[in-house]
Amino acid sequence: MIYRNLDGDYGTDYLLTHSGRSYVQQIASWDGDVTGTGLTWHELIRIADNPASTVEGVQDTASRLLLVLPLLSDLDVPEAASAGLTSALTAIGAPQDTASSTAGHLLAHLTRTSVHDPAWASPLSGSRGVIRSAGHSME
Repeated sequence: MIYRNLDGDYGTDYLLTHSGRSYVQQIASWDGDVTGTGLTWHELIRIADNPASTVEGVQDTASRLLLVLPLLSDLDVPEAASAGLTSALTAIGAPQDTASSTAGHLLAHLTRTSVHDPAWASPLSGSRGVIRSAGHSME
């Protein structure tokens, strides 16, 4: 990941390096919106689990997963994804009592699916059991 913070040129570039190659592959870029192909869940895990020991940067698996998580473009993640993300969140210090629900909400947002959260109360009607989707609520 390369963070750009120059006047008139700010954003984040996500680059993939391959051992034995002298060039990098740009996976995505963020300049207000994410552009690029994105990654599947299995590609995210492979990147997180295989830090290059000869390259500077984040080596911790949980941190690496969370750093590349915004690149998830796979709309069909495996059921184990929520548990893996929960583990990554708790490994970096997220509270254990909220890590699971946070993982569920993150995955729902990234895969554009709905989340049923029976503990969430609508600030408009006071009702419980609202289904929320990326920026939308339905009672």
